[in-house]
Amino acid sequence: MEDRKLVYSILFDCFENKAFSNLAFGDKNADDFVRAAVYGTLTYVFSEDYMIKSVSGREVSSLDPEVRTILRFGVWQILFSEKVPDYAAVNTSVELASAFAPRAKSLINAVLRKVCDLTPEQRDLSSSKSVEAAYSLKPEIYGILKKSYGAERAPSIARALLAPSPLAIRVNTLKTDKKTLALELEAEGFGISDASFMDDALILKPTSSSPSIEKSKAFIDGKFMVQGEAAQLASLVASPAKGMKILDCCAAPGGKSTHMAALASNEADILALDINASRIELIKQNASRLGVKGIRTGEADSSVFDDEDGFDLVLCDAPCSGLGIMGGKPDIRLTISYERIVEITAKQKQILDNISKLVKPGGVLVYSTCTVNKGENEDQVTAFLESHPDFEPDPFDNILPDRLKSSHVNGTLTMLPDEDGCEGFFISRLRRKNG
Repeated sequence: MEDRKLVYSILFDCFENKAFSNLAFGDKNADDFVRAAVYGTLTYVFSEDYMIKSVSGREVSSLDPEVRTILRFGVWQILFSEKVPDYAAVNTSVELASAFAPRAKSLINAVLRKVCDLTPEQRDLSSSKSVEAAYSLKPEIYGILKKSYGAERAPSIARALLAPSPLAIRVNTLKTDKKTLALELEAEGFGISDASFMDDALILKPTSSSPSIEKSKAFIDGKFMVQGEAAQLASLVASPAKGMKILDCCAAPGGKSTHMAALASNEADILALDINASRIELIKQNASRLGVKGIRTGEADSSVFDDEDGFDLVLCDAPCSGLGIMGGKPDIRLTISYERIVEITAKQKQILDNISKLVKPGGVLVYSTCTVNKGENEDQVTAFLESHPDFEPDPFDNILPDRLKSSHVNGTLTMLPDEDGCEGFFISRLRRKNG
């Protein structure tokens, strides 16, 4: 029950106090069950709410906060956990009610028993006509997927976004190589497999015998960076080289800045900006741990930042809706809305308009996001090119791994979780014309 009380307290903080799950965990001693239960319950929250209303006839919003948190956790265990027997999910939920919502013990017991009594067909929400039930998505967010990829393709993408992408790490080639690092991590107890398409990436699989990633000796020694494959690809597409003056304008926590430094053999001048001072510290810490040189940091809003001399290369991993990484960051399902996406898209335009002025003639601008919303991706780039005739698409199919070449379209690439084995991601490479 101590584990379940911890799950409840974290979920309550996320649902009712709008805490981000990674911060809600804090320094709590959370084991694999706790983490799986928290992320699972958050991921399937709209499916859980649909089921609670179906069997009880009550809107979840009408329930006391403590009650709806316990019910959501209980429904997740019954419908989506493969390791918790139904009776255990009900009994432990009633025990949680004894501790946190004693007046609702009978209600919680009755609702969860009704869920247990459902037939396998009734439990399977995947074919439901309700997108909240089938994909645990707000209708407005599913509508964005339909608009971007069509009614036939949207379900496949939505289903893929229910699961986190494999845990990818980037080998720090300044300190080691892939084969040596793989052997070292295996000796620490981790499972290791090849990544989908990046040469200097591995898929890391923590096990019961491995330490937490942050306590891994290889991590402490700066031999790898936890970074998704698609995010790694953005730095590769940027093609940093020795002697370049580079701007990473939305840089924290420093994955792309440190990758570009490694690709340029620590011989590039990189300015890593972020609007948040505390996150700038993450850039400094990662650069120090990885043994990266040549990175300067600055606190600045990239929509107004200026530099007199300009840059050979500007990388803008823009603020975005994050729809491509919902599998690993389920909080996004709760916090994102159509109105918020409209605000984000306007901010992206401001940043692009401003940083484009900082690209030297003949220089390169790389724009990337971790969303699958075409309004923030292809449409944003198209609008930018229409209003900035001094820029043109700069195709990069020659840089891409073979399996991604067919997805490249005139200087842009969209990676989708149901096809590419990674997070949803978008990359565009543009060049400023000479003269």
